[in-house]
Amino acid sequence: MILKQILKDLRKEWTWAFFYTVVVTMTAMAIVYLSISFSSVSKQFSFIESFIENNVVMFNLMVTEMERAPNESDSTEKPIASFSDKMNYLQESLSSEGKAGSFVFVGNDGYVDDKYKQILVLFGQYEKLAGLDSSESMALFVPEISSEDVGSTVELAGKEIKVVNTIPSDFSLFHPLHYIEAGSSLLSNTLVLTTKDFKAVDNMFPWWGLDNEAFQRMVLVNPSNIEVEELQGLFYNQFGTLYKGTSTDDFTQITTNPSLRAHRLLMTFYILAGILLIFLLLINTIRMIEVHVIDYTVHHLYGAPISLIQRRVGGFVLVLNILPLIGFIFVLVVNDLAMWYQLPFMILLIAGLYAFAAAYVKRRIGTLNSLQNLRRDY
Repeated sequence: MILKQILKDLRKEWTWAFFYTVVVTMTAMAIVYLSISFSSVSKQFSFIESFIENNVVMFNLMVTEMERAPNESDSTEKPIASFSDKMNYLQESLSSEGKAGSFVFVGNDGYVDDKYKQILVLFGQYEKLAGLDSSESMALFVPEISSEDVGSTVELAGKEIKVVNTIPSDFSLFHPLHYIEAGSSLLSNTLVLTTKDFKAVDNMFPWWGLDNEAFQRMVLVNPSNIEVEELQGLFYNQFGTLYKGTSTDDFTQITTNPSLRAHRLLMTFYILAGILLIFLLLINTIRMIEVHVIDYTVHHLYGAPISLIQRRVGGFVLVLNILPLIGFIFVLVVNDLAMWYQLPFMILLIAGLYAFAAAYVKRRIGTLNSLQNLRRDY
């Protein structure tokens, strides 16, 4: 009987049910996507702080058509950097005494057991920056699923290398221009090689051109101005190209301030939209009760107890708001249950609306149930 009355009320309000379903689903989708973006930024925050504290300077190649202007004050021609200069620089700067760090990915083309999809090579200071530091000149880190290999040696590209530890399950790789989150396909089933001997690794993978890859992700940890200029001059003298060094602090200031302002604006908008949506839900619940309060009062006068009418109204509110809840759950499922912790809040909100509707209809029926109001309304 109650279900039939609830469905009858719902048929009269189906347009509102559809409206709330669309609005709540769209709002939930926007909040989830915004939160995913914020979560990614928050995960990088500790890395950014660490890079700033260590005064990490990153380098990237600047595309320019300008040629190096000749310096007439030079009495002799400046030497042009050669391939051997680059290799010697990498060997020295990526050693244990150097300040440089870089990383490259190498596909597993038969270099190691097939259970590994690729090899991540961390050069020089990037061992410490990535949190996989080792005292060995070459060391391997394996996924936790291969923890039985710890302490043994693994043959990699014909070289026996000791496995010193496992890779943490939450391991992620940060570079100011590249961030690879934990669980990414680039880090799953990946063997990590840490090394302070660039030439030895380059000889292990001769077809990969590791020197170019290393320079693309090159960083210097707490360098002097002379060391920064030395690396920039290496490219400028050889190719006439700008290989610009930028500190993590400066790069963060340039790139994140506009993003932070936009993020705060969007967050404010969605918070206000959520508050407005809750306000509209309350107003619509009151409106719906006021429209049907005469029917509820007559139902009560013909013997229906207040508790029955409260269940009827509360059930209608529950069904009316269960549709947006389904839409919200759909958004969560599509996004791999990101922000699943908001689901209990939605359930509590619907339960609160149920209690509010039951209390409000009881008060309104009590008001209309006086003799004066009955005479006026009938």
